[in-house]
Amino acid sequence: ELRGNTLYDGRFATPAGSKFPLSELKEDQLNDESRELGFYLQKGLFEEYAWFGRGHGHDLAPFDDYHNARGLRWPVVEGKETQWRYSEGNDPYVKAGEGYKFYGKPDGKAVIFALPFEPAAESPDNEYDLWLSTGRVLEHWHTGSMTRRVPELHRAFPEAVVFIHPLDAKARDLRRGDKVKVSSRRGEVISIVETRGRNRPPQGLVYMPFFDAAQLVNNLTLDATDPLSKETDFKKCAVKLAKV
Repeated sequence: ELRGNTLYDGRFATPAGSKFPLSELKEDQLNDESRELGFYLQKGLFEEYAWFGRGHGHDLAPFDDYHNARGLRWPVVEGKETQWRYSEGNDPYVKAGEGYKFYGKPDGKAVIFALPFEPAAESPDNEYDLWLSTGRVLEHWHTGSMTRRVPELHRAFPEAVVFIHPLDAKARDLRRGDKVKVSSRRGEVISIVETRGRNRPPQGLVYMPFFDAAQLVNNLTLDATDPLSKETDFKKCAVKLAKV
């Protein structure tokens, strides 16, 4: 029930949130929220959000444009995306004769830290011969503690898989749908081979999402920690694969 709560009164049922009628809702954009409320909720909220950045170097394109483009690099001014930010001739906020201007700072200069290269804490070798990278899938955020409770999202992506380049799979006698053991120096996980999915890693690298509590991919990863940010390097390590 969307009506009669604080979110509805404070955010949805406002002149901006309810601005666009259902007649602007295309067939492939139908959704329960807009039908229940009687107006195109998502478009109203997006346009209100975008309004704050327009004219201030944070311009977003109109809502409908994003249904017709595979991403647009912002700022998007007069329907044109910005290929190179802060560069004269590319960024509309950099005036003629300014060359490069980092207008996010009062002095127009960028803040750049020149730091020495730091190699990965662990790299593939003869035994653990593949990179593992971890991340998300569209349907599930972080651990899936909320998204996996949504039936539609769970059906769309019910369990984690390991995305593998077809040539890497072939070299290990693995086929799509096979059970595979992914091992590192710290632990192992049983997963399912995916060679034709949406994520197509380069040869030499496998990719696993971390939303699935039945496949604790962080059992494979490192505890190496950045001394400045205190961020742990869960994104990459060396692994090997074995058919189960």
